[in-house]
Amino acid sequence: MDSNVIDWQAGATYACPRCNHDSAAEPTSWEVYTCCNCGTRFARFPRLQRFLRHVGITCEFCTERHPVVVDGEPFGFLRKRHNGVGLHARHQVEVWTYDRDEEPAHKDGVLYKATCPTRAEALAALARERMNSVYDGGEDDFSPVLAVVADEEFDKFHAVGHLTQEQQDGLADGTLEAYGVGVIRTHDAPSRLRGWFYPATDTFTWGLIAPSGLEGLYTQDLPEPLAAHTPKP
Repeated sequence: MDSNVIDWQAGATYACPRCNHDSAAEPTSWEVYTCCNCGTRFARFPRLQRFLRHVGITCEFCTERHPVVVDGEPFGFLRKRHNGVGLHARHQVEVWTYDRDEEPAHKDGVLYKATCPTRAEALAALARERMNSVYDGGEDDFSPVLAVVADEEFDKFHAVGHLTQEQQDGLADGTLEAYGVGVIRTHDAPSRLRGWFYPATDTFTWGLIAPSGLEGLYTQDLPEPLAAHTPKP
């Protein structure tokens, strides 16, 4: 028996018994879980671990892919994950694109591309992939694009005194989201990164409340709920 599998807390079955991080979205007594925060493995009956299913990391926070669109059409996914272990580990964002060749070797038809420190930089990586796919073999279009980014720093449950009750309810049930709108640009010559996109952070307006599902890149018109917040030249 592996002594590294420990018993979870009876009063918080969804949480890691070592660091208390929410690690199991829908736990059962017959599986062994791995905490994404500190790497601890835990189960309700650790002595039975050799007969139980080991499911690894299961928390929705680290495993759920969030779809990203380009001009309203699905293009890829972002996924937030931990960088390292421990309570103070930083979070990073994985960038995935659809595998347009649909090779069976790629799980779920998506292909991992990069890991970025923020969602805005992850969208910049998607912008580069989008330009590569559209202009493959030809001249790249390095025009700036608008980015709509979910605001990860917005406190949906405490810093909401200025919101209506309807907006607070929408943030809680997932029908509303807080966004930032800004410009994704490419590095100019003579930069060695010419043609690579980056978020122009000084153009972003943060904390906009709008219907969920708008995160993405827009080379044409923004969705109507965000059009008024387009950065002006």
